[in-house]
Amino acid sequence: MLYQVPFWIIQTICGVQTVPVAAQSAIANQRWDLMLQNQSGSQEVRKKNIDFGNSVLYAWSLFKEFAGEKMLEKNFDPKSFGKNFSFAAEASHRNEKAEPFMVLLPPPNVTGSLHVGHALCYTLQDIIVRYKRLKGCNVLFQPGLDHAGIVTQLLVEKQLYEKNGEKSSLGREELLREIWLWKENSGGKILEQMKVLGISCDFSRLRFTMDDGSKKAVSRLFVKLYNDGLLYRGERMVNWDPLIQSAISDLEVVEKEVNAKIWYLKYKLENSEEFITVATTRPETLFGDVAVAVNSRDDRYVDLIGKNVLVPLINKPVPIIADDYADPEKGTGAVKITPAHDFNDFEVGKKHGLPLVNIMNERAELEGEVPEQFRNLDRFKAREAVIDQLEIKGLLEKVETIMHKVPFGDRSGVMLEPRITCQWFIDAAKLAIPAVKAVKENRITFIPKHWENLFFEWMKNIKPWCISRQIWWGHRIPAWYGPNGQIFVAETAEEALQKASAFYGKDDVELVQDNDVLDTWYSSAMWPFITLGWPDVEAEFSKFYSRMTVVTGFDIIFFWIARMIMMGIYAAGDVPFHNVYIHALVRDEKGQKMSKSKGNVIDPLQLCDAYGADAVRYTLASMASPGRDIKMGARTVEIGRNFLTKLWNAVRFAQMNDCACCSKNFDVNTVKNPFSQWIVHNIKNMVIDVENSIENHRFDEVTRHIYQCVWNSFCDWYMEFIKPILQSGSEISDANSSAALRKKEIRDVTGWAIAQFVQILYMIAPFMAKKLSEEIGIADITWPNVGAITLDCSDSVEKIDRIQSVISSVRSLRQFLGIFSAEKLDAKIETANNAFRELCDEYKDILQRMAGISAVRDLDAQSIPVVVADVVVHIGFAGKIDVPTEKKRLSNEMKKLIKNRDDAINRLNNKDFLQKADPDIVQEHQERVNNLNDKINKIDYIIRNLANYYADSIAETVA
Repeated sequence: MLYQVPFWIIQTICGVQTVPVAAQSAIANQRWDLMLQNQSGSQEVRKKNIDFGNSVLYAWSLFKEFAGEKMLEKNFDPKSFGKNFSFAAEASHRNEKAEPFMVLLPPPNVTGSLHVGHALCYTLQDIIVRYKRLKGCNVLFQPGLDHAGIVTQLLVEKQLYEKNGEKSSLGREELLREIWLWKENSGGKILEQMKVLGISCDFSRLRFTMDDGSKKAVSRLFVKLYNDGLLYRGERMVNWDPLIQSAISDLEVVEKEVNAKIWYLKYKLENSEEFITVATTRPETLFGDVAVAVNSRDDRYVDLIGKNVLVPLINKPVPIIADDYADPEKGTGAVKITPAHDFNDFEVGKKHGLPLVNIMNERAELEGEVPEQFRNLDRFKAREAVIDQLEIKGLLEKVETIMHKVPFGDRSGVMLEPRITCQWFIDAAKLAIPAVKAVKENRITFIPKHWENLFFEWMKNIKPWCISRQIWWGHRIPAWYGPNGQIFVAETAEEALQKASAFYGKDDVELVQDNDVLDTWYSSAMWPFITLGWPDVEAEFSKFYSRMTVVTGFDIIFFWIARMIMMGIYAAGDVPFHNVYIHALVRDEKGQKMSKSKGNVIDPLQLCDAYGADAVRYTLASMASPGRDIKMGARTVEIGRNFLTKLWNAVRFAQMNDCACCSKNFDVNTVKNPFSQWIVHNIKNMVIDVENSIENHRFDEVTRHIYQCVWNSFCDWYMEFIKPILQSGSEISDANSSAALRKKEIRDVTGWAIAQFVQILYMIAPFMAKKLSEEIGIADITWPNVGAITLDCSDSVEKIDRIQSVISSVRSLRQFLGIFSAEKLDAKIETANNAFRELCDEYKDILQRMAGISAVRDLDAQSIPVVVADVVVHIGFAGKIDVPTEKKRLSNEMKKLIKNRDDAINRLNNKDFLQKADPDIVQEHQERVNNLNDKINKIDYIIRNLANYYADSIAETVA
């Protein structure tokens, strides 16, 4: 809470006729130290004085507002303006004559809601998009929604179940009607959530993977693939989800390690009393056994090869075969072969011509060649019943408990079953050849580049892509079957009938359309050209296709990225995009993956509500370092909020000193003041560095460059440099005097600097940038035109950098010696550089105030020389510290620093660390070593100087 300002001051500021001189000076120049001379009291007194000064400053801002001047609110509160701005107009407006550029938003599920991974991905995309817009490009940021076939159907069926209390008995058309109704009323909430985050998609072009345009494109490509022999229907073993009752992709399988058991079952040799023991984790499948495999090199079984064993419980004779699949070192060395219910067994069965015996239905219930007592039992209940019977009959030798990896469906969460079904497949291996070539030829670049290795590995081992799903929500497969099962693939039912009529030689052919729908990823793979109007090659397709950048997570490189490349090259004749930026994963503060079960999930919408969307965006961008996961907690967003608060307060400072408005007549190339030339130089370099970083997708560097310039160069240094000039008394009556012109230039440069910050921050913090642009009078936000700055600032930059170094060195010495910043230190500056000496004389008030020193001619022996280039500053510390105590403290501190440095060096010397660690991590350790060495050297320097003084003092005492 602010310290109470005396009523007479507020009354005076707000309208009394007479104002005391001291109050005028303190309020107009924010110099409350003129009113409160006693600044050397206790910490509590100093805090009260600071609070008192802040209250006076606030009162002055109120006075300026009463006088008709627009001021920012005292406290930075993004809620006060965050909902005032929409970016729809600029997202939909494009300069058709400019260079085209497109970012393709990975279409979120229609069922989805914004999570922190989305927030990172969309923020980075939006930064790229806004940057390109500011640079004048013709930008298309294409939004969309994915119909998410399995997830959406499960969701609606679950809601219907909860509503009616029983499993839905709706037919296909009725269920689809319910899903479409849900989609229109409740689906796509994530789009509104994206707007809260400030994502500037062109929502007027919103596409849905099941809209009419997508339907036409999906059917057209299916027919093309089929006619070119790249798509076929066949019976294969797939991962089957018993809950969804559909095949799913291999990539949708989640391997989980669970507590499991191995049962050792006795298979009796035919016409013998001997047994072969077989180990299995799935005893319920024994009814589908067609053989037992042993290794031909296994002496235990070599004489049994070719004989039969009897399958337990059903006494069905099956052969003992030799196959290397049976490993003598694993289990008992004998393996039951069930080709219809195991991927490996299926391959063994094909090799040996074994029959397929399917004993489970689509719900994973036992049926077929199964004893009556086990029929219609769920697989897990059947397992219990089988084990009970095996024990009763003495056919269970033993049971072991193990940790075992089991496949689960990532959507349903249930354990999957290998199942032989008739499905539609794409010959992905052939489509992969030109896709791999495109990446190897650098027509497509992965950023960071090492992700190409994962892409190549996946593509090298690619399997036929099963694109059919046994659900109803999705694109129904455009294939029809005639009376004898003949397949007619066509875009429409009418075209299929024409083909059937020609085939059968009659018109009244009855066709039945395939019941299955296409995999959701099939339509998503077409996203780059579906959204641009394909198969109709419109102007937008010609303009934007192959001029895209994609930002996404590594987990869908194969799901989406690889498939878009394959489909794009095949269907559209060229790569769909040239750059693929793979962002990091967002983990919790401890580096653990976020999950609801752990309770460590962070809701980005709650963060936006607490800190503002701009702070969330800035924080995410600042932590987006390539090759490194983001460790994030709720309070991590304070990084962004603190930075934005700093800029907000800087603008308020400028407003109070009449220098926040950006003058249209101001020419930055006419600046003469060395401090102003210095900040102009820094801002120009910052803009150039930001451009280079964003072109290289180094979002962390983008925020670092901005932070250093805004917080360090401008707020911490430039504002402190110019305060004495702005606080040079009341306004000067002669506008043409040198003092007045100097003050005007300072105000113009300050206003110009803030304008550059607002413009460049628009891509990261758009809501605040919009607010500040209104405050300082920027009509159109564009990219800072630093190319027009021709001013030679080299001489001023060298001088001010040296002043800055001197001040920093003195401050650093204070910190090491533990001397409070408000205590003035005697100092003597020596330099042979006449120009720098003159600068120090001209701006001695600034130097003394910021370094906390008093310039003197002579110093006693109690001083430490601080060397900065050709400048030596002798700092006196007489009476400020206890030398022996301080020397001991610094020695202990140096020992800790040396240990930390040596630990980092040892890690850098570790070959395993260098081989496995990301290059950025290695560089981080090297920088840590360098920083620690710098601190060690400084402390060592101070200790040696203190030791010299202490020795001199002892000698004088003895003498």
